[in-house]
Amino acid sequence: MFSRIPRIFVSASIALLFLVVCTTLYLYDDAPVYHATGNLQVPTSKVEGHWGQPGQGVAFQDVKGDSASVTAHIDPAASSTVSASTSSPPTDGSDKPPATGQGHVEKPEQGAEPEKDLGHRPGQSTAARPPETGCPADAQFLIRAATKQELTDRVRYTRSCIEPVFSAKVDRDEVVNISEPIFKGATELDMLDCSDIQLPECSSVKLTVPNPYPKGDYAHLIFGIATSYERLNDSVPAFAHWLSGTGSKLIASVTDIQEKTSTEMGYLQDEFRAGGIDAVMVKPLDPEFKTSENHFGVLKNMVEYSGPETQWFALLDDDTFFPNLKPLSDALAKLDHTKDAYVGTLSEDFSSIRNWGYMAFGGAGAYLSAPLAVKLAEKVFECIKDSSFSEGDILIRECVYTNSKAKLTIMPGLYQQDIQGDPSGFFEAGLRPINLHHWKSWFEAPVIAMAKAADFCGDCFLQRWRFGNDTVLSNGYSIATYRDGLETVDLTTLEGTFDKSNGDFDFSIGPFRKPYSKKRKKSYKLLDAEITQRGDLRQLYVWKGNETLGELDEVVEMIWRK
Repeated sequence: MFSRIPRIFVSASIALLFLVVCTTLYLYDDAPVYHATGNLQVPTSKVEGHWGQPGQGVAFQDVKGDSASVTAHIDPAASSTVSASTSSPPTDGSDKPPATGQGHVEKPEQGAEPEKDLGHRPGQSTAARPPETGCPADAQFLIRAATKQELTDRVRYTRSCIEPVFSAKVDRDEVVNISEPIFKGATELDMLDCSDIQLPECSSVKLTVPNPYPKGDYAHLIFGIATSYERLNDSVPAFAHWLSGTGSKLIASVTDIQEKTSTEMGYLQDEFRAGGIDAVMVKPLDPEFKTSENHFGVLKNMVEYSGPETQWFALLDDDTFFPNLKPLSDALAKLDHTKDAYVGTLSEDFSSIRNWGYMAFGGAGAYLSAPLAVKLAEKVFECIKDSSFSEGDILIRECVYTNSKAKLTIMPGLYQQDIQGDPSGFFEAGLRPINLHHWKSWFEAPVIAMAKAADFCGDCFLQRWRFGNDTVLSNGYSIATYRDGLETVDLTTLEGTFDKSNGDFDFSIGPFRKPYSKKRKKSYKLLDAEITQRGDLRQLYVWKGNETLGELDEVVEMIWRK
């Protein structure tokens, strides 16, 4: 039959087939590679890639019968939501949790970079930074931090070596004058080539600081938050800083837990375990509860997971941060935990108090003694149902006042931090905050790096020293140089750097002085810090150069010798 087909058609068919094959090979030669799932789990998102494999034998069970929760130190049936303070409404993050039901992921070509990484600052080249392992040991932290913080390829660098003199008798409010300047031997360094990097001599300065905090057991404290899965995942490093290995327990009501798979909850559980955090994840008491209502509702779960050792129940926002738990524990120890007690602080902004009333604001935390917590846990549903408000802080206040004779006890050192804009004035005022708040929403501050100072020398966090006649070090936050010297700078007042630093803040953190312009005050802000294996503290304070003018970043490294 085929012999009857004209040869011209056979030839044309062969040619057409050849063109189709060649075209297919050309079009799909650069196609992305797909991985079948099979028994191999491939990260399906940024979150799963960060988490890695979930632990084996994760137990899932119902909590108290009707609410499934992940036990093994984190109950996946719990729902974390943004613990909402009435003065700071919850915000949702932009990153999405791991996608479910994904069979494969696209693998980018080797060497390809995501579009978001293609931009660079003036003064930066697109050349790769050298791995810090190939640099001199003394420069590795600098190179690593310069890459992480996207500093210019060349920086102006100086350093100081601090010899701490530990003492139990330190006047934390005194600004000690150090006659010698902090800036010595500045040099220009190439961050792209550290093979022959020459660091300047490290001038040594003795500073008297408080004794380090002893390692403590804080099992008498239990903390509760309500937040979303995504925000809870993003907050693991911050929680690890102040909860890891402390004996304290965290109960997290995960608001969107019903949307998550057991695999996703397993990943999150592994993250908390890896961080040394004793955490339990629970779902909301009622699926109809708002995030702010869960902020109070989680108290019922906290009581269920408490023990005879539990003295204080702390209801927090999900961005409440403690540099260390010892100051909080010491402050609560001055109160009687065997009697009904409702402890916290007000907002620093009097307008917030006018709007919301006299109560413990959630960013600073609401702390309930064990007897009061047990009493209120039995009334959670009733208090939420009967209230005309849904804000968690108000629900707590109303439930306390209608079910006990306890009244708010103000605890000095707690801060709601209802400040927006530049928080420098707060952090440079020599305050001794037990907690921090709003550090990743109303303003930005690298609190984990900042609090390394508390790890090293306890209450030296934010302690101040004068250097020479024009510079102030606020330990863990900034090095500020004043063009006209310090003679006219009243360090007993707070610089009004943030928005609305007007009369509404005078009652709490005033008096204020006017803010300085950038021409009159040059600030090197702490961007990174680490505790070395031998116990030294290394801090990197950076003044960012003007990008449009191509100015170099300036770096001051403080090395605190153990």
